[in-house]
Amino acid sequence: MAEPTVLCALDNRDQAKIFDKVLRAEGYRVLMVDDGDQAARALEDVEPGLMLLDISLSRCDGFQVVDRVKRERKTTGCVPPVILLSDSRISPQYQKRADSLGVDLLLAKPVRLDGLLAHVGRLLKAPSESPGVVQEPPPPASPCSSLMAGSFAEIPFPRLLHQLHGGRVSGVLMVSNGRKRKAIELREGVPIAIKSNLIQECLGSVLVRNGTLNQEQHQESIERMRRGEGLQGEILVAMELVDEETIATALQDQAREKLFEIFAWEQGSFRLERGGKLMRANAIALNTSPANLILEGVRHRYPMLAVDRDLAAHRGRYLTPSKNSFHRHQEIHFDEEEQALMSQLDGRHPLEKYATASAATRRALFGLLVTGTFKLQDEQCQGAAVEAEPPPQRLCSRDQPVLREEIKEVAQRLRGKNHFEVLGISHDFAQADLESAYSELARQVHPDRFQTANLAVREMAAEVSERVTEAFEVLRDKRRRQSYALELLAGKRRVRENAESKRVLAAETAFQQGIGLVQHRAYEQALLQFGRALEGKPDDGEYHAYYGWCLYLCHPDSTTMVEEAIEHVKRGAGMAADREQPSLFLGRLYKVMGRVAAAEKMFTRAVQIQPECVEALRELRLINLRRHNKRRGLIGRILRR
Repeated sequence: MAEPTVLCALDNRDQAKIFDKVLRAEGYRVLMVDDGDQAARALEDVEPGLMLLDISLSRCDGFQVVDRVKRERKTTGCVPPVILLSDSRISPQYQKRADSLGVDLLLAKPVRLDGLLAHVGRLLKAPSESPGVVQEPPPPASPCSSLMAGSFAEIPFPRLLHQLHGGRVSGVLMVSNGRKRKAIELREGVPIAIKSNLIQECLGSVLVRNGTLNQEQHQESIERMRRGEGLQGEILVAMELVDEETIATALQDQAREKLFEIFAWEQGSFRLERGGKLMRANAIALNTSPANLILEGVRHRYPMLAVDRDLAAHRGRYLTPSKNSFHRHQEIHFDEEEQALMSQLDGRHPLEKYATASAATRRALFGLLVTGTFKLQDEQCQGAAVEAEPPPQRLCSRDQPVLREEIKEVAQRLRGKNHFEVLGISHDFAQADLESAYSELARQVHPDRFQTANLAVREMAAEVSERVTEAFEVLRDKRRRQSYALELLAGKRRVRENAESKRVLAAETAFQQGIGLVQHRAYEQALLQFGRALEGKPDDGEYHAYYGWCLYLCHPDSTTMVEEAIEHVKRGAGMAADREQPSLFLGRLYKVMGRVAAAEKMFTRAVQIQPECVEALRELRLINLRRHNKRRGLIGRILRR
């Protein structure tokens, strides 16, 4: 039986291309149209299995398309399932209208690609289910299955990265341009590691270019690599040419150079494999959001001709601040020129006004569009100007413990609070106060800020973000706000404490207490706290790793306990493959057991995951020094014979 056809009408061309490729890769037939009128007329000749429509379509919006189809097919009653997508939060008016039209699903952008595929599969297999009912999605696809492929001529690299971030895609993005080959590992749409086949992008070449090494030293390190003495960074440290801190900095520079070089490619192809992992790859320091990476790549590497070509294609349209909460509150840093430019973009001036502006301004315009901070619209804004949000505070310098403590404090503060208390406003608030309070808090708890944290913290941030958005959506609508206020007064408010949220918060609190106790050498008390953390969150790999390491610290002379500790840490390393601490602990435990080769492998993995893991670099240096001294001792004994 032939696969059903999915009729798609989306107002974002990049997203339309991504959806087209993803759905085709799943085996569906796809009919892509440009506007609502085309979507309605297409049904005269095609019988799709499902309609996937944006609400904000030109010529005929998504609601009007559904209404038109239902009226035209009133006698036959043959209307395919419908998924509607909204660029902004789903308002009560949107939900009410969707329900009245029998829309099967109403989703706010950006949409997780795996979630979208699950919903499409469910509706196509069971179209008779009740409208609006969202069931559990089917099991995930098999590891390393291809999600999509294409070329940069279709979707330029900056736009591709932005769409994958919004789609929360995890896997490996393979890119190529002629003989150049690179692979980028994504976690929830965030680039976390990269590999390259370019010799000029190897660590030694980076150090030669910045003057740390000369060519002769670089060549000697390569020869040692070929003899199997280890990774180039380990060898350079053992040769005492650089220290661990220099290597850590160089590894970060190397990873960024590998990534930003792709922005210069006008030609090339890509293939996305979901579920894939990269081994022996450069970790990309997660101290900033994908939006910042994209903006930096556009500023410094993206071809100016490509920028002008893209802007010229939309010269008659108007730029206005995005209403999409995810993009509107993502962590992104603008320089002074970009901030000044943002204050001018109020939806009243066509893009062609900036055709003769400086190259930096034109790059900034393109960057604002690509990152979703601003969007294009066909008509000029009338009445009051649309003001851009103030740029968020620069937060990338904050370290992980501070962020952990910050989100925990917010989660505790919001526990048991009503919507007014969540946003810190009175019952007789002004609309401007509501918007201001929400914007400030939404940026503070945006999931992008916590991408370097462990699983428990990331989940906590997501829950808090949803809680803040829920409070805003209820209070911004007059009828919902009045109804909610009456519930509070009548004492009918249900306690919204979520048992899962409380459990995660308690687990993270115990975990942080355990870390503090380890630092004070109170190992038995720390072990108890790590055990409590595991009880509350048994699927967190870091919790397992710290429990195992602390178990060893409590019983360093017991072989049985060391073996049990290794099992705990190994389990943690498997569950938190993107964290360096389990590999570091495992390396130390193998070292205690005398398994030097296995320890070296684990220390190397820790450095690959996090180039700034100085402890692992020092352990590798010690191993190399002992190996070197052992060889020198052997040569001395031979010469004395």
